Amino acid sequence: MNRFFEVVDKYGAARDDEPYFEDGLQEIVRSHDLSLKISAKRPTDPDYRDLLNELFQTELDESVSIVSPFYCDNGCRVRFGKNITINKGVTFLSPGIIEIQDGVLIGPDVRIATVNHDLHDRHHKYYFKKVTIKKNAWICIGAIICPGVTLGENCVVGAGAVVTKDVPDNAVVGGNPAKVIKYI
Repeated sequence: MNRFFEVVDKYGAARDDEPYFEDGLQEIVRSHDLSLKISAKRPTDPDYRDLLNELFQTELDESVSIVSPFYCDNGCRVRFGKNITINKGVTFLSPGIIEIQDGVLIGPDVRIATVNHDLHDRHHKYYFKKVTIKKNAWICIGAIICPGVTLGENCVVGAGAVVTKDVPDNAVVGGNPAKVIKYI
């Protein structure tokens, strides 16, 4: 296993001045290069699916649809269910793991981050927290999902919302920071 991810999984933090950090940078470069190749193609191109599988280091279910352009900095840390649609312009910053369960819809220009800088040592220390998106969640255009958040089953994240806290099952949230508007 990659030494960087061993540290991330064990401590939830890492420093860029430690020798293991190089392993993390290698995954970023690998994922960045593949994201550029994917983003230069149409989803109908013959090798598009192969590039996605290489990026995520798994065989994606045929029911998973990802529209280019698309960016992911740690493809090996994203987990997919089935019947998932990810629209164009989505960015995953995923060293802390992103789990996307069945039936999820992710709208255009959504940002999902699992990493943050330390408040006092912001140039060298990073914190990592998993993001979980439960079954049938819908994230609308331009939303931002912050590290450590769990989006509940069937929830809806409104356009442009900034989600800093967990979203309950069946909730509709919006705003900055996102707050529950109603339940469905």
